[in-house]
Amino acid sequence: MNRRKKLALAGVLGAVILGIGSLPGLILGQVQHYQVVSPQTVLYRSSIQCEGTVYPGEGYDLLASGLYQVEERFASLGDQVAQGEVLAMLAPVDQTKEAVLYLQTQGRGLSGSEKDDKMLALAQAYGLEGDALPDLGTLLLTPEGREGERIPVTSPVTGTLTKEIPTPGSIVKPGAVICGVEGQENCFALLTVGEKEAANLSEGDEVILAGEGVGLVSASGVLTKIYPGTRKELSGTSVRRVVDVEVAILAESQTIRPGFGVKAQIFTEDEQQIMILPYESVGQDDTDNSEYVMVAGKYRLEKRPITTGRETLEGVEILSGLSLEDLVTVSDGKEERAERYFLEMEGG
Repeated sequence: MNRRKKLALAGVLGAVILGIGSLPGLILGQVQHYQVVSPQTVLYRSSIQCEGTVYPGEGYDLLASGLYQVEERFASLGDQVAQGEVLAMLAPVDQTKEAVLYLQTQGRGLSGSEKDDKMLALAQAYGLEGDALPDLGTLLLTPEGREGERIPVTSPVTGTLTKEIPTPGSIVKPGAVICGVEGQENCFALLTVGEKEAANLSEGDEVILAGEGVGLVSASGVLTKIYPGTRKELSGTSVRRVVDVEVAILAESQTIRPGFGVKAQIFTEDEQQIMILPYESVGQDDTDNSEYVMVAGKYRLEKRPITTGRETLEGVEILSGLSLEDLVTVSDGKEERAERYFLEMEGG
């Protein structure tokens, strides 16, 4: 074989070798790569988000039971007062059995026959009727005073003076409001919950409260009352049916502010473990709206139907179709086809 033929043959052999050497690169260049994840377990509690307002657990209007003159007053509107603190002194103009009626006008109060009996007895004893007496209240009485004695008006709770005491020298008639006091302890939040969500609530549910009504630190609470029936509420441009609920605020270091708003999270179930996947891993079949994921096998992807549940901040709950050992692709927006694309497995 002459020199020219030898060189030509060597060139052909070199090209073949180079071609064979480049085949893996050409083949791998066609292989589609996917990012895969395993299902994760997280702790989860079903809850309902809602809003409302903080109210004092006790609020009293202090009413005159007879004809009195205000001799002195020791507190002004907005002052913080302690339970039992003397707010004013009254001089009887027309002596009666009791000096001051403490009528609870805020908070839980009385209900049913107990309320009716108290209110009827109050009206009969002091000649109060019609608008002179609020519809709902809890009646407390001061001790009986002797004729001619000055009568102290004391605060029934620790709280804030919300209605001003008349100026000294003023005459207060039977049924007239001497002042008002709102309690700062045992406050509660009145919350509004949608009709559908309210069906999942039970008395005793745990609640987390945040917002101006509880200051800078969130407060815990307990659902204590679910009002019967629903009412209509305007929400934006539509009307929805809602249910009112009460939550007792378990204050620790928080500053509770009656009249301020709060946001609440009511937990309707005990904490439980659930299996989740990223939202990007779950696809939906256009033909029947069923949900599926692409699971990585040893050499190719497998389209597997799944059942999903609740949606959380971390991802979507997987109820069936997967185990924690499965590897699932995370979609990048491109179509994934099990019959076309292969998965390059490490060490495969």
